[in-house]
Amino acid sequence: MTNDKLNISVIVLDTMRADIFYDMLKKDRSSVFSEFYKVEKCISPESWTLPAHASLFTGMYPSQHGCHESRTVKALDIEQIKLRKKTIVTELKNKGYKTYGISANPYLHPVYGFDEFDVFKEESYFTDNFGSVFEVSEKLKPLIAKYRNVYGANALKISIAMLKEDPNLFLETAATSLFPTFMSVFKKLKAKAIEGWPLEKGGKNIVKNIKETKFKEPFFLFANFMEAHEPYVGKKGKDFNWPTPFMIKKTEPELVRLWKKLYIKASKKAYNYGIKTAETLLSRFGENQMIIITSDHGQCFGEHGFIGHGTMLYDEIVRVPLIIHIPSSFRSEKSKQSSSLVNIKQFIMSALGGEENAAAKLYSKEVFAQSFGIPANLSGIKGIDKNKVRAGETVKTRKFK
Repeated sequence: MTNDKLNISVIVLDTMRADIFYDMLKKDRSSVFSEFYKVEKCISPESWTLPAHASLFTGMYPSQHGCHESRTVKALDIEQIKLRKKTIVTELKNKGYKTYGISANPYLHPVYGFDEFDVFKEESYFTDNFGSVFEVSEKLKPLIAKYRNVYGANALKISIAMLKEDPNLFLETAATSLFPTFMSVFKKLKAKAIEGWPLEKGGKNIVKNIKETKFKEPFFLFANFMEAHEPYVGKKGKDFNWPTPFMIKKTEPELVRLWKKLYIKASKKAYNYGIKTAETLLSRFGENQMIIITSDHGQCFGEHGFIGHGTMLYDEIVRVPLIIHIPSSFRSEKSKQSSSLVNIKQFIMSALGGEENAAAKLYSKEVFAQSFGIPANLSGIKGIDKNKVRAGETVKTRKFK
């Protein structure tokens, strides 16, 4: 038996904690997710987006694929940190698959090495371009995305190229990025008042896009939903970011409680977008397909004295949900062993090869989570606790059985 033409979808609910997801699933017995095969103990091999997704796509740990932070290489050092390995996307293309990527996360983009998709769409309010996150209009997004593919985060080269192509669009881009918040006032008000930003981060449009796309079969679809990711408040000084856990001044407990409350609300939004996506795929393409729902990492809200993700390998950060729809010709595998995002590639390829017990490939006797430092460059930021930074920059490995 072979299943080399199964449609395959990998849906990442970015920043979704396993405990939060499974609590929602437990209370939601009527949704399509209740029928999916559930993997209890899935571990992300890294604690933030870029290296975790690189592991998901390559089937390698970060120490093997090299797409990770270090004491000297940080998230915005694109040329040094980007993914350089070929992934499952190319392998599936070689098998005749049409490959589609749609992402609300700026790290999941061709400029960071995820450039193998036949069709890629960036679906977000934000474009990580000049080292900061700012909002741009719909007509500017394709132009900026195009030049990001060529010039990465080089603001000067992007500006020169845009100016040559269309001076009016260049001026519009400059105007929207000159505000202190890097957002145009109109777009910010529209996003907050009508579209629900910052809890809404492009997921609604991703669902719509998947519903309307004319997929060429067999297809591989990857989608990243950012709703559970910070920001949650959307105001300067009222949201956390990379430096937050490394500051001398402690964060107010009331603010942390607000963040977690809004995180849970945003997680429910992401969860529901995942359900809508799965329902669309099953309605359009039937039961004989593979749909994988997972996350790249979680989030801490003061547990272990840490806020956010990256750097640390606590359960709240590296334990992620994993549920799968597989055709009835495959056997579900119950195991007490841990699973890893690293194993998903092998599982997919085994299923395409017709192995009835392909789900066994999801488990290993041991899996690992790794961290190689702080993902962001914190030098020059006022109020940083140097001792915390020193501890954060150490290489860490955690083993799970």
